[in-house]
Amino acid sequence: MDNSRYIIYGTSRCPFCINAVRLLQSENIDYVFLNMEEDREGLEEAKQYYNHHTVPIVLKNDKFSGKTSFVGGYDDLSGLIDV
Repeated sequence: MDNSRYIIYGTSRCPFCINAVRLLQSENIDYVFLNMEEDREGLEEAKQYYNHHTVPIVLKNDKFSGKTSFVGGYDDLSGLIDV
């Protein structure tokens, strides 16, 4: 059993963010989408923290250990999922 879920920082208007969500849904993979549209300051902080200047910012989280690792953007996610 996979204990992973993905956390996506993005906006509902971003096509790459929407594609990331659709990819995870199509593979029945657990995820949380953090719509940062109303929190531009928080989004800028996340971009600086993860040194990733575009959205989505995708993280992989182990639900049991809590360990979270940076994946990257949509292309990185789709390469990891390997559909």
